[in-house]
Amino acid sequence: MIFLSKVLKKNVIVLVVLFTFFSVGISYGEISVSVYLRNGDRVTGRWLNADNRVIRIDFNGQEILVPLDEISDISITSNAISEKYLRNAEDLLKLGLRNQAKELLRLSIRESPQNARAYFQLAELFQEDGETDDAVKYFGLAAAVDPSYDLSEKFILSATAYLSKNEFAKAAESYILLFENYPEHEQCAYAGYQAAFLLAEKVKAFDQALELLMQVSEKFPESDGYERAQYLIGNLQVETNQAELAISTLTNFILTYTTSQWLPYAYTMRGRAFLKLHQNSEAITDFTTAIDMTQDLKLQQEIRQMRDSSAWMIYRVSDGLPSNKVKAIAVDGTTVWVGTSKGLTEADTSSAFWEIKTEITTQLEEMFEGSPLNIQSLAVDENELWIGTMNHGVIRYNKATGSIENYTQDHGLPHKLVYDIKIFGSEVWMGTFSGVAQYSRSADGWRVFNREIDELPADDIVALEVTPRTVWIGTSKSGVAFYDREFNYWRSYGDLEGLDSIVGNSIVSFDTIGRQLFFTWYNQAKETSGYTECDLDSLSSFSEEVVRGDLDSLVRPENIHISVTENEVWLATSDGVYKNSRETGEWDLISYPEDRIGNPVINSIELGDSIAWIGTSNGLARINTSALNLREEELNPKLEEEESYE
Repeated sequence: MIFLSKVLKKNVIVLVVLFTFFSVGISYGEISVSVYLRNGDRVTGRWLNADNRVIRIDFNGQEILVPLDEISDISITSNAISEKYLRNAEDLLKLGLRNQAKELLRLSIRESPQNARAYFQLAELFQEDGETDDAVKYFGLAAAVDPSYDLSEKFILSATAYLSKNEFAKAAESYILLFENYPEHEQCAYAGYQAAFLLAEKVKAFDQALELLMQVSEKFPESDGYERAQYLIGNLQVETNQAELAISTLTNFILTYTTSQWLPYAYTMRGRAFLKLHQNSEAITDFTTAIDMTQDLKLQQEIRQMRDSSAWMIYRVSDGLPSNKVKAIAVDGTTVWVGTSKGLTEADTSSAFWEIKTEITTQLEEMFEGSPLNIQSLAVDENELWIGTMNHGVIRYNKATGSIENYTQDHGLPHKLVYDIKIFGSEVWMGTFSGVAQYSRSADGWRVFNREIDELPADDIVALEVTPRTVWIGTSKSGVAFYDREFNYWRSYGDLEGLDSIVGNSIVSFDTIGRQLFFTWYNQAKETSGYTECDLDSLSSFSEEVVRGDLDSLVRPENIHISVTENEVWLATSDGVYKNSRETGEWDLISYPEDRIGNPVINSIELGDSIAWIGTSNGLARINTSALNLREEELNPKLEEEESYE
């Protein structure tokens, strides 16, 4: 083979001499030529002759005249040997010697890579022998060398055969061969879209699928596959980390195709794009819209998991916490106090990003230098913050003056380990390892209650709650008791009040709303946990099991903490966060983002303004509760027009 580049008019004599040289001793038809024109076209055929103006080529029996000044490049091949191999292969086939014929056809191709007939015959042999992969390969080469071979039907049939065997990548490749080689074929659009859909949804070849979809969409905007392609382009832009471009593409799709069957998927993918840009509120809005738009339960579950995950923020040491083991939380307007195993954090949450304050933490570090505060409990009101610790008693912080006082056993505290604190007017109640302590801020005096003197069920008071008439305590193994402030006596709260047998004696946390008291418990014998709702007037109660342990799982039924509003009950457990509507009784499980928090031990939960704060062994978790509660009509007023989809 000889290749002539950049043929100009002044090279005409050389060109003609070369062709004359190649023609000597070789009959016509034994020289093939490919002429590349300056406009990008290519003409391939048998060399006839040339003069100082044109080259004459035989293309399928038609003489083509190619002006020399329009030529960019020329390749010339003497295919006498190739033709000889081809003819011999055909003779072998007549004798039934198929394998020998295949070898000669390969030799023919090696001698003349432009020999389309050799490719075609070899492909047919492979097809007859059931070797589909090789057949498609050589049919594709035949079509590329000589598009006059109409192999479109073979590519459609091979794609169908591959699909029946779930060989999606091969099916896509067959469709691509039709799309690329027969741009004017009636099946070209269909093949292009099908190939792109397979690459995107089955093969997961996102870059290749995106490039092909862009080509097919631009060429065939009126085809049936165009609408689906526009959604998939946005999808693939998300997958290839082009989030901003994806949001633009998917927004245009949502506004254009208001009744599309792909609309829930478009909202879901746009939500994922928002997540990549850390625009979580926008992502939650899109996920919630998608959930409401589809009746596909599996899809709803998948979107709900994405929505729940995007509602979470996780704060750790890298965000300013002294430790990832968060034991206690106190919500103080836009300020959140966070107690950890290694100290305190004050965070301002009034803006989109929380801001760490250091005044009190610096003072505490100086006061307890060399012995970090292991904080167990927090309580705050408009004037003071009270801090219960494991080994330093209780700390009182005046928010206005910045003064700090430390109360220990020397001051009247029954034990240095303070599990829980509640502020009630001028009273501060503390649950300790050795009973209950009441501190009167107005009288600056202490009062202690314990098992020895006051008939408490136990002295390890791990949780407590204060109401105008009663003080409730929870113990680690001896159940619940309450103190009647009016009649000055303690009483265990048990079966006489209607507690179900499922309730365990290990109490975890308390909360109240109105005249209702709530507490969580753990039944060690049954490895179950749940909560009890108690009417403070009648002392009647209702109990419900929520989490059941499993020796083979990571679920910890003893980790169950409660926080209550007028409308909802929130339970933070190692199994997830359970939200219960007090009106309907329906439960909603909000799963933890395992990729960011793993399987945590739960230590506390506090509800703020549209936020749920959860203290875990792997950091401080924050849920955007208002976003999770968004309903369809709040998200997109256009949805009323889109309901026809369902």
